[in-house]
Amino acid sequence: MFMAGGRNSKPTVTNALIALCVLMFLVTLFGSEGFALSLIYEYGLIPSAVGVASPLSLVTYMFLHANLAHLASNVFVLHSVGREVERDVGSLRLGLVYLASGVSAGLIHLAVNPASDVPVIGASGAIFGLIAVMLLLMPFKVTTALFLPLPGVVMGLLLVLVEVAAVIVSVESGVAHDMHLYGFFVGCIGAFAIDYDRAFRGLVIALLILLALYVWAVYFEGALMIG
Repeated sequence: MFMAGGRNSKPTVTNALIALCVLMFLVTLFGSEGFALSLIYEYGLIPSAVGVASPLSLVTYMFLHANLAHLASNVFVLHSVGREVERDVGSLRLGLVYLASGVSAGLIHLAVNPASDVPVIGASGAIFGLIAVMLLLMPFKVTTALFLPLPGVVMGLLLVLVEVAAVIVSVESGVAHDMHLYGFFVGCIGAFAIDYDRAFRGLVIALLILLALYVWAVYFEGALMIG
């Protein structure tokens, strides 16, 4: 049964998104190298080619992946987080947050890097939007998105801290870490739009955990210096 909104929806949209990602990867995998590259340059997100490439690239880039590891990691997290979020907020809301996070991450990337000619592909920005929803609306829901069973708030904070650190130290890894954070921010807005009270409580919980970690780190550092 497909439920447009509300809780207890089956993960219909999550499964459909995963299927699209896998299908597009298979198309590039079994096509020639030239065909795969043409798809990436036509439907990937290239800031300097806005208006030249497909106008749908702000959406289609989310369904293209560079290799099997890239696809597998995104599909695993999307499956782990997406199904829980969809069951809680409903299929329509999940789909809207996913698309809004991915498209917005792309738009902000275009604005920040207008001259870049490097294609951006992958669903991570959209997935980070769902991670934000889980962190704020379902902070204590256990997920295996990081392989170990962790509460949503812990999983979300760990991933965001890693992304922030990667942006600060300017890691040259071929990964658009900034887009992950853009998607997360839009997902936070989506969470507040879905249920302001729950999102506010989730934000307070997340901030308290961050404060506790900060106090622990300061105390631990001081204890090491004293010892």
